[in-house]
Amino acid sequence: MKRIYLAGPEVFLPEPIEEFEGIKSHASRVGFEAFSPFDSEIKPENLSGLDLARHIYRENIKLIEKCDFILANCNAFRGALVDDGTSFEIGYAAARNKTIYGYITHRLTLPEIVATRIPLKEHVSGVPQDEDGYLVNENFGNSINLMMEYAIEETGGQLIEGDVFSALDEIARLHPRN
Repeated sequence: MKRIYLAGPEVFLPEPIEEFEGIKSHASRVGFEAFSPFDSEIKPENLSGLDLARHIYRENIKLIEKCDFILANCNAFRGALVDDGTSFEIGYAAARNKTIYGYITHRLTLPEIVATRIPLKEHVSGVPQDEDGYLVNENFGNSINLMMEYAIEETGGQLIEGDVFSALDEIARLHPRN
């Protein structure tokens, strides 16, 4: 059975284990074994602070390594862009030649997403500008940062419009059980 690592900010939900169990159950029904960041083989006992953070990092890397696919939640998180940890996991998986799929609820352009998430003003050039003075001028048609979107594409995966369940269904369609 092919393995999928579930990357995304779901770890910050009030009931993350229950959320992942539902996703993992669906993944199993469509032919995959799914792993969440909570599925470490080594449980952290008596760790806190930076030691716990380091442990989580190392264990998530091990989970990515043992999976065939990465499924990343690419919806905006705490701002206008993909969660930082998820972004790292996409980059790491791409460097390790893993096939990556991402999902996003609505396939808008990045400037459209930014405009719905943070205050913008118009710069004298006519290009939107954020509160920190940066222009929102990456209007290429991509829905997430181009480095992540094309990392996903170049691994043989794709950015899927929909939720995690429809993304799992699409991956199962593209990679039928053997």
